[in-house]
Parts: sequence; C-alpha cells; structure tokens
Amino acid sequence: MARGERLELDVGGLGPAGIEMLAADLYVPDGVESAPLLVCFPGGGMNRVYFDLPEGLPGEWSMARYLADHFGIAVAVVDHPGVGESSVPEDPYILNPRVVAEVDHGAMSELVAHAMDLFEPTRFIGLGHSMGALIVAHAQWHHRSFDAVAFLGFGGAGLPEYLNRAELSYANNYERLEPVLAELVRERFGTALVPGSSTSSDMLNPGTLSAARQLLASASGPLLALCGLASMVPGSSNAALASIEVPVFIGLGENDIAGDIKEVVALLTAASSVETFVLAGAGHNHSISKNRTDLWDALGKWVVELDGRDN
Repeated sequence: MARGERLELDVGGLGPAGIEMLAADLYVPDGVESAPLLVCFPGGGMNRVYFDLPEGLPGEWSMARYLADHFGIAVAVVDHPGVGESSVPEDPYILNPRVVAEVDHGAMSELVAHAMDLFEPTRFIGLGHSMGALIVAHAQWHHRSFDAVAFLGFGGAGLPEYLNRAELSYANNYERLEPVLAELVRERFGTALVPGSSTSSDMLNPGTLSAARQLLASASGPLLALCGLASMVPGSSNAALASIEVPVFIGLGENDIAGDIKEVVALLTAASSVETFVLAGAGHNHSISKNRTDLWDALGKWVVELDGRDN
C-alpha cells in the first residue's frame, strides 16, 4: 500500500501578495527506490480531493492511491492558490491562468526536492482535470514545467453556448482575453472565487450513483473564476497547446462536455506523441464513473511505458 504524506509547499514571494503556501498530498508506492512522479491539479469548483476521494463505498475511488498501488507511480495532488487548503491572495482577481500556472510551477521545485528524500523521480508528469488542464497547459507553455502532460476532461473548445456576445468576442485569442478577464468575471460572477460546486450536476455526472456524487461533494471548492471563464472561451488554450513539445495523454468521457477528442489532438501540433482514451458512458467527472478504473489503467500504462523508454 502506498504511504501518504501531507505537504505545505512554500511559494512565498513567487506570486501575488498573500500566497505563501500550496497544500498537497504525496503518495509514494511502498518500497520503491525510483518511480515516475505524477502531479495532479483539480478543475473548477474542485480541490485536490477530486483525485483522492474517500473510499467509503465498495471499490477503489482514489485515483492517486490506485496509480501508486497498481502501477508503482508516485502521485502528488495539489491545491491551486485560492483553493482548498492553499493560501488565498489578498486580491483574488489576480488569479488568471498565467498567474496560477506560475505559482503552481513555483511549487514544483520544493515538491521534487521533498520527493527526492523518499525516492528517485525518474520522470516528472503534470496532469490536470478540466480547468486544471488549462493551467497545466499554461505551465508547460511558459515554464516547460513537465517531461510529459496529461489532460482529463479538457478539449480546448470551451463552452460557447454559455457565453454572451462580449465574452465570445475573445475566442481564439488568449492574449486579448487575459487583460479583460477580471472585468468580464466581475460582470458575470461578481466575485473571483465563486462559492458552491457542480458536483451534483446531471450534465457533468450522467449515470453515476447518488452515493458517488456524495463522495465527490467532499472535493468541492471555490471556482477560480478567471481560470474558469477562460476555459469556457473557445480557443483560449490554442497557443498553449500548440507550444507543447512533450508526450501528451488525453482522457475524455464518452459524454464529456469537453467535446470531440480529435479536436484536441489537432491542436497539439508540436507534441512528440499523443495518446487518447475515451471512457465509455462517462461524463465529465470521471473519478465517480462506474468504470473509472478503465481510464486509470490506461493512464497508468501510459506513464509506465513512457517511463520505460529511457530506463
């Protein structure tokens, strides 16, 4: 069984005033001397518990522990600034995708240093779910943070049907969108940290058990509204995705709001390789799908095979 440890990653001075620490949990397979390290970032309205759901129902519900126990992968789950147990900035309206990615990236050196006290990380892989994938893409774009990246529930096409005309006018151009994100968020949400959660949504969780949705509620957190709105704008991630030169894994649900997986692949024009997996019958929140371990198995095999190329 993997051993887990809670970490407080020091990011003081790396970002906006008030952000001093990112909360994380690190799961290390028992007895390993070396292993790939997968770092997971949650999507909008979620905290890091999304990847480590409590196992109060029959079966396995923690993706982090599953990958550690079944594949020998070390897994860290990390709260973005302003989410979960991480520090909240004095001005949350500063938390756009580029800034959040910069803070997340800044915490990685301390995470790796801590991991090296326990085992030798053989490969450093970033994973994001939904909005978290947008942030991972930005981290890779601006900082080349990872040796490989995995995107779950992320398509890049946005949710144009939920946007107004002004918001849609910034489609396919993140450089134009970023300077006005705070203003657009004030108009749409009235706050940069939107309370509540979408964990019970039928749109996001078709066919899931009500008890599983209750598990998901334990992962509820505030929505980083600037990042959430950016992820809704079509094409806002185009430049970030086109910049990625490392191997990529994309996992979507068959009924995911992220759209057609082929459209995401087409945007990854520089990636050295792209592997895709569609989880049958699943919606957007794959961690509570009945067949969730099918996706976790595909992800785990990809990480192990990727790691084996150079070892």
